[in-house]
Amino acid sequence: MKIVDLESFLSPEWGKTSNGFVTTQFGAALEFIVQGAREVTLKFAKKYEGLSLVMSLNGENWHEINVENDVINLSVTDGRYILLVRSIAGNQMTLWTNPITLVSCQIDAGELAPIATNVNYITFIGDSITAGEEMIEHEPHPELSYPELIAEMVHKPLARIGYGGSGLTPSAPFQEPTAVEALWHVAPNVERPRVTSDLVIVNYGTNDYNYGATVQDFCFGLRVYLLELIKRFHDAKIVLLVPFNGAFKEVFEQEIKRFDCFVLLDTTPWKISPQQVHPNILEHERAAKLLLGGLI
Repeated sequence: MKIVDLESFLSPEWGKTSNGFVTTQFGAALEFIVQGAREVTLKFAKKYEGLSLVMSLNGENWHEINVENDVINLSVTDGRYILLVRSIAGNQMTLWTNPITLVSCQIDAGELAPIATNVNYITFIGDSITAGEEMIEHEPHPELSYPELIAEMVHKPLARIGYGGSGLTPSAPFQEPTAVEALWHVAPNVERPRVTSDLVIVNYGTNDYNYGATVQDFCFGLRVYLLELIKRFHDAKIVLLVPFNGAFKEVFEQEIKRFDCFVLLDTTPWKISPQQVHPNILEHERAAKLLLGGLI
């Protein structure tokens, strides 16, 4: 078996540490081209309860992989592979406090090559909707979520910053990570890799509204967050989505007047997930098409 360097195969949701590469993100990706190998072995730091990935070969249908122990042995043929972290036991808070650590990658023969691209990333930021949670009953499916679909449509690599229960005020039920911390870190004290994005799409406010944030609280939280977005993505076009439930539309309209680098897209006419918080698979597909139409 031959050890290969993982770093060039990992999406920006993975951070480098002395123990390996860590992630706390549903949808964190591992992507490579197989040339002559027949088996790829991925080793994790330990067994993670309920850890599952999904895998696609050459853009075909996704297949789920349940990680029973701390090692995955993949039978492969030549082609382009993408693997995404799909789920883990517990919730997003569990994942943030217990990051997944990928230790090594080995192949039996041949080579693994990175996906060569000079295209800028498209970055999606938000809460559980952005992460693709609860799309089928209570199961996350980041591979079917609107950020993944749009990235495929525009042929751009995807960077995702999406944590369930998060928001821009103390009313949001999960405060680890905060929205600001998530911009800069992929796990506690682990820096988020910097990539060049020319388009950033932000979807916050649903949890703040659903858990009782006042207009004043959200106004303050949004004002602070917009400044942080400018620091992180000062060369990008930044699109703010009015939450699918229409929350705080007037606050968004008011606050972006202070800047000339934000575009506001009103999603309320789309009527995405009117009966529940989390869109289902068909609603994610519709949101992707409508959002792409609003951006062009």
